Amino acid sequence: MFEHIVQMGPMLVLAGLIAGWVAEVVSRQDGHGFIRNMVLGLVGSVVVGSTVWVVLSSEAGMLAMFLVGCGGAALAILAHRMFWRSARRGTVLIPSRPDEGGVRGY
Repeated sequence: MFEHIVQMGPMLVLAGLIAGWVAEVVSRQDGHGFIRNMVLGLVGSVVVGSTVWVVLSSEAGMLAMFLVGCGGAALAILAHRMFWRSARRGTVLIPSRPDEGGVRGY
């Protein structure tokens, strides 16, 4: 059993990091951040992959666990983007000079 965990752990970590990187490359302008995408991908992959491994079958192959890890990472990243705003979307620009028709940003 320990040998199986040692083999599947790196697959889940690799899947999470790849999914986080792909999410950053695909949607660079969203403002979520590279580190946040990588961490979310890693956490989602490990949590979902471990759950599937324990509940369904410990006999799944490395490719199957990699794909499950990618799916878990994608779910975590999508859930984050659905429920939390990015830093750029919530930004409101206020002109610093009163003659521009805005409120002074103090």
